[in-house]
Amino acid sequence: MLSIATFNLCNLGAAAPPARLAKLGAIAARDLGGPDILAVQEIMAETPPMPDGRVPADLAYQALSAAVVGAGGPRYEFREVPPLLHRDGGMAGANIRVGLLFDPLRVGFPDRGRAGPEDSTGIRLNGGRPSLTLNPGRIAPLHPAFAGDGPHHWVPSRKTLAAEFELRGQRLFVIVCHFKSMRSLTRREEDYAKKQRHAQAEIVHHFAADLLACDPRAAIVVLGDLNDVPGSKTLKILKGDLFHNLLEDLPRGQGYTRRHGGRPQALDHILVSPALRLGAAAHIPHVNSDAGPGKPEPASDHDPVLARLPAWANLDA
Repeated sequence: MLSIATFNLCNLGAAAPPARLAKLGAIAARDLGGPDILAVQEIMAETPPMPDGRVPADLAYQALSAAVVGAGGPRYEFREVPPLLHRDGGMAGANIRVGLLFDPLRVGFPDRGRAGPEDSTGIRLNGGRPSLTLNPGRIAPLHPAFAGDGPHHWVPSRKTLAAEFELRGQRLFVIVCHFKSMRSLTRREEDYAKKQRHAQAEIVHHFAADLLACDPRAAIVVLGDLNDVPGSKTLKILKGDLFHNLLEDLPRGQGYTRRHGGRPQALDHILVSPALRLGAAAHIPHVNSDAGPGKPEPASDHDPVLARLPAWANLDA
């Protein structure tokens, strides 16, 4: 069985207070059980850029990994494609991005190429099965839906990361998303943001659908902070007829991942391809969203989502 989780870390940097890092490490190690793969959003880096303009967040990943180990979890490795300075939106100066942590004792990561912030990964057939041309790599980072576009009133947004893992000869494709924020000052801005999310969802869906066109039994997980709720147009576009959102299987009233104005919302999702759906189940520990008066300060403004995928062990059966 494979375990995979997504977690928006709320602008986590290497200089985060030790107490906050310890809480996040405990959530990963104990509440999530040290998942084999942990997709993260809002990893930040405020350090000066490299000469080519990239802003890596190695220190932030290392601090988080050390916190997980300190809480009794696995010693994670990480992968990302660092953004260019001030080019991915989010909190001013934070240079937030999505990334992946994984347990190298459980899954392998076949690094392929050296993807830059503006390089787009593609799909190639290798032995009759699809693989990524760049691993990890971004999906269409220069498309206006991600890079921003004045005529559409779209602003630069977090780029989507695609990655390929291996375990005993089997491949797993993981696509980590952090779609355009819901935050807006006017109804018109809200409409622009919705349309930008719709365009982002369409791009990601087409990429994942192309993987399935190459191999209908491809194991694919699309996950992250999608900044929209089940039943929204964004989720309908992303799912299409090919993918299943595991949050839809949760009992009513349990599928929320944050609160806005005290009201629960489900913004963080895990979608799976048909090959992974059998027996797949999601779990949301409400360690942050249920924090309130008299309770400890939450480590993030989002809850993580964990999925267990028993079908992964039987893909070749």
